Amino acid sequence: MEAKAVDDYVELSNAAKNGPLLGRLVNYQPLFSTDPKVRSYPLSELSAPDQKRTQEALVVRDLLNVLVGLEGVYIRYNNYYDPHSDVVPEFKIAKTMDPSLKSFSKRIAKLGKYYIVLTKVAEKWSEPSFGNILHRFGFEVKRFLRLNYLHFIADRLERDFKESTTFSISELEQVITDVEITKQLELLYTVSERIDREDRTRRNMDRVKEDFNNFINDLKDQGQSSNAFILATDTRVLPIAKGGVILRIIQEMVHENLGDRTNVAFLNNILNDVAGNYCEMLFKWLTEGKLNDPYDEFMVVDTMKNVNDITPHMKYGDRLWDTQFVIRKDGLLKQYDSNADNELLFMVLTTGKLVNLVKTSLNKVNLTLATNRDDEIKNFSELMEGSTLELYINKWYNEANKLCLQMYLEGYELVKLIRMLQKHYFGYHNANGVSRFLQKNMVELTRRYRKNGYEREKLQRAFEIERESKYSSNNDLVKQLLNLQLDDQPFGEVILQYVRQGEEQREELTISGEDDGTRLLRANNFQNLKDILLQELTSAHDGSEDIKALKSNIYYLNFEMIVPYPISIIITRPCIVQYQIISRYFFLLQYYSKLLDDTWIEINKNIVWKYRGFTKLVRQRVIKRSRVLHNQMSQFVKLVLEYFTQDVVEREMNAMTSTTTKKASILDWQSCSQECLTNIMTNCCLSQLIEIQLQIFEIIHKFCKFITSMRREFCQLDANLYEMYTSSNSRRVDIPTNIYTPEEYTTRTSEYITYIDMVVQGFQQHVLAFKEGLGHHHRSNRSRDTNGDDHHSAARLLTSLSS
Repeated sequence: MEAKAVDDYVELSNAAKNGPLLGRLVNYQPLFSTDPKVRSYPLSELSAPDQKRTQEALVVRDLLNVLVGLEGVYIRYNNYYDPHSDVVPEFKIAKTMDPSLKSFSKRIAKLGKYYIVLTKVAEKWSEPSFGNILHRFGFEVKRFLRLNYLHFIADRLERDFKESTTFSISELEQVITDVEITKQLELLYTVSERIDREDRTRRNMDRVKEDFNNFINDLKDQGQSSNAFILATDTRVLPIAKGGVILRIIQEMVHENLGDRTNVAFLNNILNDVAGNYCEMLFKWLTEGKLNDPYDEFMVVDTMKNVNDITPHMKYGDRLWDTQFVIRKDGLLKQYDSNADNELLFMVLTTGKLVNLVKTSLNKVNLTLATNRDDEIKNFSELMEGSTLELYINKWYNEANKLCLQMYLEGYELVKLIRMLQKHYFGYHNANGVSRFLQKNMVELTRRYRKNGYEREKLQRAFEIERESKYSSNNDLVKQLLNLQLDDQPFGEVILQYVRQGEEQREELTISGEDDGTRLLRANNFQNLKDILLQELTSAHDGSEDIKALKSNIYYLNFEMIVPYPISIIITRPCIVQYQIISRYFFLLQYYSKLLDDTWIEINKNIVWKYRGFTKLVRQRVIKRSRVLHNQMSQFVKLVLEYFTQDVVEREMNAMTSTTTKKASILDWQSCSQECLTNIMTNCCLSQLIEIQLQIFEIIHKFCKFITSMRREFCQLDANLYEMYTSSNSRRVDIPTNIYTPEEYTTRTSEYITYIDMVVQGFQQHVLAFKEGLGHHHRSNRSRDTNGDDHHSAARLLTSLSS
């Protein structure tokens, strides 16, 4: 039976010379313009009036062959045509043909060219490299040719030619013109031609240069955008036209044919069939977070698709959240062009990411937002009409955010966790804990920093003891995750890097009209861009190489914390860095407040400072003045601390955790967290006035050290005090060996008075500069402050410092 089937097949092919047209499509000769041709009957011998009808019949018979891509006797392929090449065939017409018949033949023969081209490209697009969408378009072309076009030729035109003795070439053209099938054939040919042209353009372009230009243009567009949506994109150009590029070409064809309802209906049907796989990918991404895109056709790209060794740290890090899934800019549908602020693209990208986030966090392999089959995309062209796409995406975006926020607020107790961060980093409602830590570790925190000093271990051990003490709650996750460290850089260098970097950028922008971002946008290629980045990095590194004296350990105190996934999506690493900087400033204020409190005990309660036997000069110019200066220092630190904690930090932290502020999406929580921390960082205390405060802290530190050292010095000024001190402290190693002589007494007293006068003058000048800066901040922000809180709190601090 199998052999007979093969014989029948071959016999059909060989016997089809005089058979129906569809039978002649199998191995019918000739297929090449260079193959031997059947010798034709000379048309010149059929030019007589009574023979014109015969000539017309022969031409019509040839045209029926041409319409299905075959040569006729008088209408043949051009000499250069090769069916195995990409050359588009053209048909040449016998010179001796009647001019009127030749005119008809030229108009009708183009359909044969369309048929051949569509047949070849449909076969070519069946290769996997062209992707599912183009593969499906090729299938739709094949189906149209087989079920519509060829049957029209065989069942209508060939039948009429055989059965009607009056069937003419004009009637042939009229039938072809009247039916929609030939119009649809031409539409498919136009689409395929545009696809082929796009494909050739991509193959011939310099893709590296094109990728770079797209990358820079995308940076410019997002830099000029005023919205809050930061869109991660892949700006590379696909090597061949596929995916969304194909859908966009068909969409453009639909738009161009809006005046013809039949053409639009046909193209929309083709579009719906071709976009079926794309619609499924969009639906799966929005509702399940799945990205099944083996041929890189969808608008979302998984940058980690080909990475096999993803470490747990990378998998559950906020960096992977930002970079794993990005928007493919090449081949975006035309509906996204009108969305200039990228909000719609951001919603598409974020929706799938949020569903993935919930699935990963809850360890749910199969999780979907869809509840029934009505949620699926049934009609692509209808989805693209009006605002339907926007409404559809917005629906799933809201559903994903609702589910994700429920997980965060109820499952992970996000608000409680944020308050824990505030408690331990900012001492928010934790004043006793901070005071207790400082009280126990003042000696180690006051010592000079040593890179490998034992103070680090002692502080870490003290912190661990505090963590396990009765004052710590077992439910305090943040306390369990915190690690005490001594940073490599003192607080002053860290914060001044931020401040000076901002000032330099503003200065460069004012002078040259361009900042670092502008210089980056002027790069010519990726290597040039890399060189600029390395140059700036080197410059920044060189600028921070200033050798400075080592400070006390309190300047290096830093609390490190690795935020667990998925909390790290909202409390990101940049947020933790800001928490740390603010915390270091807060602990510095607390430390100097505590240091001054301890010094107050020394200066007011110690028997040496309370001794009444000193001369009036010492009592007035040294002791009293030291106490007044100490009081001014203590008041200054406490006022700044009160302003910073209550008027700056507390206000922003209340805004971050407030339930009255509507935060309906993960983006709202991310933006709010970042905004509140940035507001604290840009407050005048941590920006414009930080350098003057660091100088004031240095003055306070030296003065407190002077106060402590004066216990020994005072004993040597008076014999009775010397006897009293040595008798009560007989075992102390710092007991002076003798008292000063009168000459030394005068010299020493003069030195003490000169030093105190210098400290008073330096402290008052710095405080005056601080108040002037605060006043400038108060005046410059008076008109810009929308709620007035910062304006009034700065005014209160200024008033308190001046009183």
